Amino acid sequence: MPYLVFASLLAYPFLEIMSLIWLADAIGTFPMLLIVLLSFGAGVLMLRHQRLGIGLTLMNDIRTGRLGLHSLFSVARYYIAAVLLIVPGLIGDVIALILLLPWGKSAPTVSTTGGMPPQDGVIDGEYRRVDPQSDVDHTQPRIDR
Repeated sequence: MPYLVFASLLAYPFLEIMSLIWLADAIGTFPMLLIVLLSFGAGVLMLRHQRLGIGLTLMNDIRTGRLGLHSLFSVARYYIAAVLLIVPGLIGDVIALILLLPWGKSAPTVSTTGGMPPQDGVIDGEYRRVDPQSDVDHTQPRIDR
């Protein structure tokens, strides 16, 4: 098993270099360098601008008690994808784009504390019992604007 890990660590840079050579041969050197520079820039922007946002999201999840494995895994996926975009290579870019896909998420739900109420067929309302035999007028005075 340790030999497999060692062999894969040696094979990864070789495969990245070979994929860059293949890409440069297929589309040209200048477009390949442009792709590498754009992916590097995207990775750096991901690390710089989303660091605070992801940290605040994690703190909010901890505060509300919703911090679970899914939240931690999504943050780890994001950072790993950013690092893979920074490292030059076609294979790392493809893996980074796969990591950025939103897999494992369910449909957006609306919380019952601050969003739309659940649709359970109940209509809230106020009522007052009025005795039909009494002569007292219980109607509200009408306010016209």
